[in-house]
Amino acid sequence: MRFRSNFRRLFTWLTVLSMLPVTIAVLCSGYVTYRYNVALEQTHELVHHSLEVSDLISNLMLDLQDLETGQRGYLITGEDSYLAPFEAAHSRFSNDLERLRDLVSDNQQLIEETEHITGLIHEKLDELDSTVEVRREQGFEAAREIVANNVGKETMDAIRDVVANMHSQVDSRLSENTAQLRRLENEVILIVGITIALSLFGRLTALLLPIWWRSRPNRRV
Repeated sequence: MRFRSNFRRLFTWLTVLSMLPVTIAVLCSGYVTYRYNVALEQTHELVHHSLEVSDLISNLMLDLQDLETGQRGYLITGEDSYLAPFEAAHSRFSNDLERLRDLVSDNQQLIEETEHITGLIHEKLDELDSTVEVRREQGFEAAREIVANNVGKETMDAIRDVVANMHSQVDSRLSENTAQLRRLENEVILIVGITIALSLFGRLTALLLPIWWRSRPNRRV
C-alpha cells in the first residue's frame, strides 16, 4: 500500500513537473501571438489609412496641375474647350479637402498641415480664377501680366512644400508601426524557440524523474 501511495504521489508530481514547462510555453506563445495579430491588424489598417492619405494628397496635386494646364491653354488660345479640365478639377477640391480632414482627424500635425494647404489651395484657386476672368474680359496681355508677377508660382511652391511635409509625416508613422511589428515578429520567433526548449525540457523531466526516483538509496518500497 505504501509503495502504491508513493507511486501515485510520484506520478502526480511527475505529471505536474513535466507539464509545467509546456504549459508556460503555450501561455507565453498564445499571449505573444495575440499581441502580434493585434499589431498586424493595426498595421494593415495604418497602411491602408496612410495610402488613402497619400493618394488623396497626390490627387490634390494632380488636380492643381490640371487646373494650371487648363488655365494656360485658355490664356494662350482663349478657347473655352481648355476650361473643361479646369472646371472638372475645380469641382473636386471641396470634396477632396473634406475627405482629407476626415482622414487626418487623429493626428494634430496633419490637421494643421491640412488647414495650411487648404488656405494655400484656395489662394491658388482665386489666382487661377482671376486670370481666367481677366483673359475673358480684358484679353491676353492683361492676363499675362498677372501670371508674370509669379504670385501663382510662389503659392504653388508653398503647396508643394506642405505636400512634402505631409508625405513625410505619413511615412514616418508607417515606419514606426512597421518597426513595432518587426519587434513583435522577433518576439514570436524567440517565444517559439523557448516553447520548443521548454517542451524538450518537459519531456526530459518526465523521462529522468522516474529514473532518479527509483535510484534513490533511501527510497521506501
